[in-house]
Amino acid sequence: MTKNPSTTVQKRLSRVKSGIRTSSSSNDSKINNRANSAPPKKLSYNLNENEINGVKLNTNLPCKKVDNKIQGNNQIKPKIITAQEYEYFKSIAMEGLMTKDEKQLIEMNNEEKKKKLYEECMKRKEEIRKMDFNKINNNKLNNKIDLLEDDIRQKKLHILERANDLKLEQEEEIQICNKLILATKCRAIRDAQVAEKKLIEKELIDEEKRLNDMMENERLLKIKDEEKKLNDELIRKKKFAILLRNQIIENEEKRFIEFEKKQEEGKLINKINEAWQNDETQKAINKKIERDKIRCQIAEENNKLIQFKEIEREEAKILDMRIREYQKQKEEREKEIEEKKRIEKHKKDNEKLKIAEKSMETRNYQEKIDELNATRIQEEVERNWRKREKEAAINKLKQQQKLIDARNEQIKCRKIIQAMEIERDKLEFNKILKIQKEALCRDKKERENKLKQSQRYRIQILKQVNDKEIEKIETRKKMFEEGIALRAELEMRKKKLKNAIEKKCEIMRDNKVPEIYINEVKNLIEKIK
Repeated sequence: MTKNPSTTVQKRLSRVKSGIRTSSSSNDSKINNRANSAPPKKLSYNLNENEINGVKLNTNLPCKKVDNKIQGNNQIKPKIITAQEYEYFKSIAMEGLMTKDEKQLIEMNNEEKKKKLYEECMKRKEEIRKMDFNKINNNKLNNKIDLLEDDIRQKKLHILERANDLKLEQEEEIQICNKLILATKCRAIRDAQVAEKKLIEKELIDEEKRLNDMMENERLLKIKDEEKKLNDELIRKKKFAILLRNQIIENEEKRFIEFEKKQEEGKLINKINEAWQNDETQKAINKKIERDKIRCQIAEENNKLIQFKEIEREEAKILDMRIREYQKQKEEREKEIEEKKRIEKHKKDNEKLKIAEKSMETRNYQEKIDELNATRIQEEVERNWRKREKEAAINKLKQQQKLIDARNEQIKCRKIIQAMEIERDKLEFNKILKIQKEALCRDKKERENKLKQSQRYRIQILKQVNDKEIEKIETRKKMFEEGIALRAELEMRKKKLKNAIEKKCEIMRDNKVPEIYINEVKNLIEKIK
């Protein structure tokens, strides 16, 4: 039975308190020395209810005035112990009084508290991370929706403008205008080409004239340069002849001195060459010896490889011969067994005939005895025959078992290789299948999103078209009721045609068509009207 740690601690604490009150002067001096040596800790404990290592204690002790007395005449001044020092001494005393089990229990409680605090902290951290992730996803989704709505709105406006332009292009006036613009463009291009051709011809003539002038100037300059070079060359040759004569004299003197030096150097070089040639010959001999050794080693290795291959080939031949011999022996044994069976059957038939003849002669008294003898002989013959069959079957099974074991070993190796290949193919197939499934899922989601988007877009377009048509119908009804529907429509048509023609003229200006041709097109259109 384990004791309650709180009760034991309280009992020991009461003993410590009583010991402090009734301690001798020697103990007081020891406590004073420990108090002086102990480091002061910044602790805030309640003196009424303290908690030491998870155990609550009641200590109603004020600050004590300790009188330190030492035997003899010497006397030490009294020291007042503070509450912090008292708590420090008390904690040290409690740690010394507590048992090992109590300390382990307190440590286990502290570890459990730490684990709980850590788990709660990790849960809060995970929740905050999830909240941040959801917030980021929502912001991205809202931005994408806004961009899609802007794109849809712009596409709608573009489609409506394009429909109006195509409708205007079907009008007769616009078609005539297009023909005139096309003809004018062709004429402008032709005129521009003619003008460009004339300009090119003029530029070619000017360029040719300029090149001729340039060539003539260069020719004159070259003639002057050549004359100057000839004069310079004559002066230079005269100077060179004088210098050359002086150099020849100096060179002859130098050549004589160098000849003597070269003779001495030649002697030294011959000596050095002889020594170098001797070294080279020795190195060549050593290299040749090393090459011969390497060739011998390579030849030996090649011979070993050839012998090894021949041994493998012979082993394969021996294995094939053994298999053929085994098959041949098997056929011979089967033939012998069939021949033995036929002979034994013939013997049995003869014996049966003999027994039948004897039984026909002596039917009366010897009938039972003959039958018993016949059955006994037949059983003995059958027993011998079964014995021989059994031995032959056992030998056959042994030979077959050897062959089966060898074959099983080969099959086992092949199965291992096949299993490895199958596993590798399976992994590759699963990987490809996974990628294809992911791609199919992505394509399916994209198609669904596009279909939904196109349906929404179609509904909105139809709604807008219907709204526009309803508005047009209502305006036409009002205009018809007022009697000016036709006039307004004609005015609107003329205005649209005029705007379209102006737009086409602006396009011509943007294409850098001359203003003359644009004015000509406008005049022709006004004449047609």
